[in-house]
Amino acid sequence: MGKREHILVPKPRSAFMLVRCSNCNAERVVYSHSSMSIRCRQCNALLVENTGGKAVIHAVEVNRFV
Repeated sequence: MGKREHILVPKPRSAFMLVRCSNCNAERVVYSHSSMSIRCRQCNALLVENTGGKAVIHAVEVNRFV
């Protein structure tokens, strides 16, 4: 057995996710570690707020794409 055969590959902690606006129920795909604030396209409500690391999600998470 070689040295590289038992080195595990780490899984990413970030993912894309489908969120739903709590005001108008519009859905949008966002990144969990987004570097910019994201607003709803229909009602202009804040969905994702950037923090420099993991983003704060203000909407309802529907699905997480890993």
